[in-house]
Amino acid sequence: METLIKSNDRIYITWIKSILQAHNIEYFTFDEEMSMTEGNITAIPIRIIVNESEISKALQIIKNEEKLNLSEQNKR
Repeated sequence: METLIKSNDRIYITWIKSILQAHNIEYFTFDEEMSMTEGNITAIPIRIIVNESEISKALQIIKNEEKLNLSEQNKR
């Protein structure tokens, strides 16, 4: 298992999870509850972990989705 994303941005984490689900990539979320319990959302980042064999695929999918979103925003 390897860390794919580490972030304090809950919206970004949710977006990443939806992308991984849409591409049938199994993932685990670490420290999500700790982040809420701590009260200071920046103290403990949320981590998304994937299998080492899928890390490259997941990173490429995220990169492609970010480019797609950026081009969509530029059209507006």
